[in-house]
Amino acid sequence: MKMKKQFKSSFKDKVMKDAERQQSRASSYGYLSLPKGVQVYSPEPGSRVTLDFLPYVVTDDRHPDRDPEREIAMPDTLWYKRPFKVHRNIGAANDSVICPTSVGKRCPICEYRAKLMKEGAEKESTDALKPSLRNLYVVVPLGDKKYEEKPHVFDISQYLFQGLLNEELEENEDYGVFPDLEEGLTLKIRFESRTIGKGQPFAEASRIDFLQREEQYTEEILKEVPSLDNLLHILSYEEIEARFFEVDTEEAGGKLKEDVAPTIRRGIGKEEEEEEEEEESTPKRSVTRTPSRTTTPIRRVVEKEEEEAPTRKVKEEEEEPVPVNKTRETVSASEQTSSKGKCPYGHRFGADVSAFDDCDICEIWDECYETGRKKK
Repeated sequence: MKMKKQFKSSFKDKVMKDAERQQSRASSYGYLSLPKGVQVYSPEPGSRVTLDFLPYVVTDDRHPDRDPEREIAMPDTLWYKRPFKVHRNIGAANDSVICPTSVGKRCPICEYRAKLMKEGAEKESTDALKPSLRNLYVVVPLGDKKYEEKPHVFDISQYLFQGLLNEELEENEDYGVFPDLEEGLTLKIRFESRTIGKGQPFAEASRIDFLQREEQYTEEILKEVPSLDNLLHILSYEEIEARFFEVDTEEAGGKLKEDVAPTIRRGIGKEEEEEEEEEESTPKRSVTRTPSRTTTPIRRVVEKEEEEAPTRKVKEEEEEPVPVNKTRETVSASEQTSSKGKCPYGHRFGADVSAFDDCDICEIWDECYETGRKKK
């Protein structure tokens, strides 16, 4: 007996429309939303890579590097990096979420951290909630069998790359042209293999050489360069709050009961994220340089046959930790609280919240954060 057909077939149109939707929408890579065809570049620990850094067109009028006086990172101008902050080990799934302060919005985790600091909580608990600084770049890998020679998104912590890059730029200001389309330099980078405890090895930049580019770029390449400002997948205040306190979204929204508290974890994070957590408790790196890198003109930066000449040695030594900012030693608690409305460390009160290491030990951090929130 032939069974009567109950459902009308409509798979053809639905399947095709679903396929089109998947092809057109951005792909997800953790907390990043990548445009179609754009891939993430990730250096292997212990590798030596050659990269061209390209600028992108800034669209965010609240870009963290924005400086109107110097015309840095202003909308519709070119810039080479997109700083942002990440909270790690959030909720039961140990998620990593982008801190909303990266785009000038309120963050429930930062607010809870400020509350704990005000109540005199242990430093270990508040440090676990501190957002870590990272940067996005657009790079073109050169001569790499794993990656095509086209623009990729490079995501790495400030500590593992930008810190070393800043040191090199301070040594020779002529290197600052490296991301320029028509006059830029190629960067040859040595990434050491580092591990924390029993964690997986991760890459940390230990040496950067600036080379003459074999070929420069034109503005045509900007059509292939993604807008780094638009890649950050930032959850709403309520979504982050719900994950953090491990409650339903309906219970979130700033209306949580006083007895609801998150489980603060210092759990195992991803590779370099663990390194950042231990950065303040480990000895600082001892750096030895050759004077030639500071006196050589830009057109003689590094000849190809000289690329392997040692210019930087990084050693881990047993020594007392060096204070990150010497002003910490000179600013007392009374001085911090006496200058209301003014940052005791010389930063922008209400604007540079959590942007500097001084913020971790500042006793008027919550006042600064609240002032910045009201301005938004």
